[in-house]
Amino acid sequence: MSEAPDRRERPDLVPPPVSFWTGIVSRAEVWIYELNESGHWFFGFYDWCNEIWARLAFRSVRERASRLDEPLAGKDITARMRMLGSEDLEDFVALLETLDQHKYLPPHRLDRSGARAALERASYLPFGVFDEERLVGYWLVRLFFPRRAATGVWMLSEYFDSGLGTRGVFTTGTFTTGEGFADYITVPLDNTASLRGAVTAGWRVVRKNHRFYVLVRD
Repeated sequence: MSEAPDRRERPDLVPPPVSFWTGIVSRAEVWIYELNESGHWFFGFYDWCNEIWARLAFRSVRERASRLDEPLAGKDITARMRMLGSEDLEDFVALLETLDQHKYLPPHRLDRSGARAALERASYLPFGVFDEERLVGYWLVRLFFPRRAATGVWMLSEYFDSGLGTRGVFTTGTFTTGEGFADYITVPLDNTASLRGAVTAGWRVVRKNHRFYVLVRD
């Protein structure tokens, strides 16, 4: 059954009507998401297979991502975005420690070993945003079989309204689409600000399930 769009919403924030196929895809996306949430062994196997694929197919992509170093012009602030490396481990751990109280967390552990693994995984492109020398944001682009990408953003709360979130996903999205990836973002249903920011940065709402919106970059 198709869902009638809520006319009080901006048209570009309303997903297309639900078809039989998008209903199946939505259920599968939630299933995988919740397996990851619960630490289920099947997701672990799926993740391991994807990591093997990434080591074979995405090595050159990761190398090119490591050369990205871009200015981000926000509201009354200019920061820089680049890929994080082993030399950033201490700053990265400190940033992750601030996320403990956040409602939505990265898809990996926040301790030192989790931080180190995130920096080293072949299927992860971990980008940092720096205000001067301070690491203030973390953009994680995950690469999936065969050539799909999914982006997540976490920032210090004092930078939420800086405009860096939108500029950052625009930068990572330009990179991934330039590499031939279908680039997706999932946004929780109650995070309207992030939804609007993603649409502003070039993503389009393609479906909605009972947990999150799914957007793809055109």
